[in-house]
Amino acid sequence: MVKPYEIGVSPLGPSRSVKAAIRKAVREINHSSRDAQNRFDRLLFSQYGIGPGNILLGNSLKELAYAVAQALRPGKALIIGPAIELYRDAAVSAGVEVEVLLGGEEDGYMPGLSAVERKLGNAEVVFIANPNRITGKAVDEGYLSRMCDSCSDSQHFVIVDETLIEFTRKRSFLERVGAAGNIIVLRTTASYYGLAGLELAFVASSEAVISAVRKRIPGEPDILSLAAARTAMKDKTFRRLTDTFMEHEKRLLQRSAGRLKDVSMYDSDSNVILFRGSACMRDVARISGKAGLAAEMYEGPGGSERPLLRVSVMRHEHNLKLLRIMKQICGEEHGS
Repeated sequence: MVKPYEIGVSPLGPSRSVKAAIRKAVREINHSSRDAQNRFDRLLFSQYGIGPGNILLGNSLKELAYAVAQALRPGKALIIGPAIELYRDAAVSAGVEVEVLLGGEEDGYMPGLSAVERKLGNAEVVFIANPNRITGKAVDEGYLSRMCDSCSDSQHFVIVDETLIEFTRKRSFLERVGAAGNIIVLRTTASYYGLAGLELAFVASSEAVISAVRKRIPGEPDILSLAAARTAMKDKTFRRLTDTFMEHEKRLLQRSAGRLKDVSMYDSDSNVILFRGSACMRDVARISGKAGLAAEMYEGPGGSERPLLRVSVMRHEHNLKLLRIMKQICGEEHGS
């Protein structure tokens, strides 16, 4: 059995340079993390043009999501597309009523923009992940821009979870937070950089929002997570290796899925992928889970006609192991 994977977390991280930075930072743990925070703030400014007044660091994305919900305390929140439970849980913790808006399977369960706009009048806050953390599919930039503009006109907030954005070549909405007072972006080092056990997260928004959220965050990030994050975000070699690896492994999964009986793979822009299949998928999820592989059942929105298996790209040998399990249980298209 392999050490259990976490879905969405890169199997390649942390890189060697990050591990070296962590070892070096250990020498500084008897000092305050303020200098390390200032260095990280400068890095974010150089990469995205956002100043320290628009950023708040935290120890996890979960911590920040809850703090944002507590700070805003809207009457109602709208969750766009299939979503992890974090958004609902954070909203409910703040006493907020939650509605989920979904689209059809042909659109990756993302609702049309007109459907979103019709619902905006009933919700003060909108949650959306880009890429979607269930399907791995990136949200069209025009779609997201128009939605943010509509929310701005009606003075609603849009919370964009960019946990998986580095797996894509899509533009981050971090560049818009300074000019748009209603956009809130959540980021983390846990997934792309493989730092789930030494996570650094941050929220970016207007100074007014950041000031309100800051009151709900009791502590500060530590020196080790700051050193790891700063080194990881500057590591261009790791990005090139990750891009090449992900492209190769997703092609492997796509080709192999095409040979399996009644199994198909949805398009994905990140390391999270959905497979659609027959009832055999439940056995695949059960056996893969026992083996520590990154695979779990996802009950499709509104009751999917066929079971959905949510997986994460793993190391090559473990992707092959998952495919062998799928072949043994589901069989091949032209005979098992």
